[in-house]
Amino acid sequence: MTRSAPDSGATAYLKFLRRFLAAWLLLAGVLALPAETHRIPSRLRIGVIQMALGRTIAENCDRIAAGISNAAARGARVAVFPEGALRGLDGDQPARVEKAVAEIGQAATRAQIYVLFGGSSYSARARRDVNWMRVIDPSGREVFRYEKLYDNHRAPMPGVFFLDGIPCNAMICADRWLRGVEEIPIQQGAQLSFELSCNFASEWVQPFGWYWYVPRALRNNVWVIFANTGNRVAGAPDDPSAPRELRHGHSVVIAPDGRVVAAANDDAETIVIADLEIGQATRATALARATHPVLRPFWETGLKIQSGQRVQTPALTPLTSVETNITLAVAQVAGDLAAMEAMIQEGGAQGADLIAFPALAIAETALERLQAAACASRVTLVAGMEHRVAGRRRSSAFVIGPDGSLLTRYDQLWAASPFEAGRNPGAMWFRVKGVPAVVTIGQDALWTELAELAAVAGAQIHVHLDHDAVDNPEAALRRLQVASNLASFRTFTAVANVVGSAIWDDLRDADERRAEVRGLARPDTEPVEVYSPFSANLVLRAGANPGLILATRRVRSINSYHPTRTSNMNPQMDPWYRLGASIISGEL
Repeated sequence: MTRSAPDSGATAYLKFLRRFLAAWLLLAGVLALPAETHRIPSRLRIGVIQMALGRTIAENCDRIAAGISNAAARGARVAVFPEGALRGLDGDQPARVEKAVAEIGQAATRAQIYVLFGGSSYSARARRDVNWMRVIDPSGREVFRYEKLYDNHRAPMPGVFFLDGIPCNAMICADRWLRGVEEIPIQQGAQLSFELSCNFASEWVQPFGWYWYVPRALRNNVWVIFANTGNRVAGAPDDPSAPRELRHGHSVVIAPDGRVVAAANDDAETIVIADLEIGQATRATALARATHPVLRPFWETGLKIQSGQRVQTPALTPLTSVETNITLAVAQVAGDLAAMEAMIQEGGAQGADLIAFPALAIAETALERLQAAACASRVTLVAGMEHRVAGRRRSSAFVIGPDGSLLTRYDQLWAASPFEAGRNPGAMWFRVKGVPAVVTIGQDALWTELAELAAVAGAQIHVHLDHDAVDNPEAALRRLQVASNLASFRTFTAVANVVGSAIWDDLRDADERRAEVRGLARPDTEPVEVYSPFSANLVLRAGANPGLILATRRVRSINSYHPTRTSNMNPQMDPWYRLGASIISGEL
């Protein structure tokens, strides 16, 4: 080990002071907040311009200028444009691009508003077109820029920028899948989270609605603003010779509690105006995740790496298994042991490898009978029960093997009164026919880093237990949106609840995305209720009765989510993913 020369007293003091200030600011959750906080408004009006794209840089520059004027006329302080709003067939001419950027700055000055916009132009370094975004303030000055990491994996990661002193973050389209881009700036204080996209029409999945954006707002308690491209005429591509250029629109503003505040309800070009109450963006859930004893080292390390610090983290050897067929079953039965035993017998007769029951499905006194039932039917059983330790209550998942043995007991990590939070992520792990599997409970579903890091570590089966009896259209949609996020890490997923139970499949994620991007035929995913090429597919869901639902899928020998969707796209954060996998595996 090499040692650096000792610091002088003054140097050591300065280093200490910097560390102290950084730690204090991080703890306060106000990293890099401006000094003049008394000028920060309590309300901010934004205009999201769902813009249809022209063919040249000049044409799109004019469209952006018109959108700025339109937003200002409606009283907006911020105008937001989609990914690639400034693009064109002549995007390989840097002088034209920079001239257009200057004109956008002049339009911002005339209107006295902030402008967030995406652009696409040729990069000599990347030897192809790349997407980028810029933020222009009312004086015409550029205050933020970043280059899409999915286009340039080595580009610097974006951080926090400010609109009238309000901390914000932004991501460009597919960068939404990079947690360091999406959420580290929120940990640094961002209260408004912008996404600029130019989505394929197939990325709008009607039964799921705003399935990426509502969970993002809920798990961070921030405002989420999604600006997407539109079409001049709803349902028709602007260029009839290029039907794949059809975009889905549906730009939206979502409140920190998951409510849709304002939205474009189709794909036609329009403007969406919304007033944001900044105080509602508490970041409470984001901070709860970051300060949980299990996840605190993960988020602290992520902040360090994103800021350019070097850290040492464990090596990663993902779990593997043999390729095999797995049949998952869900029974939304709770409070009736005899009915649960009947479902276990039925599932075993139908070839189920695993049967899942809801959270808090039965008292722990039923454990021995459930073990006997699992052994008799030769199935793995996952059931929720309340577990008490020294008088403290925990919402737990008991996993019973096909021989009747207790494989593990996992205590919910994100628990609220009257339950105590668990602190052992390693307990979520078990195997089904040798395939690595994890179980989570309740609000754990919103802490999607648990699902993602489990996939990085090699999980291919995810079982989630819940006990949410609210049964109305809004609650049903919310469950689908949260579950679609939870299940989108190349896993085969069963969600067991007292209503709305479902089975999800994301095992062929790479094939489905490739087909959409390249215009190929959709791969054979076997029957599904809802096909969603950019998230997990909803295989089937339970009706109102407590019957059994089953689905079978071929599980490969390894979960390929890591590094293809993680470190390959954001190599700077590779140590972060490795550390997170070690934490979730219970190795740290």
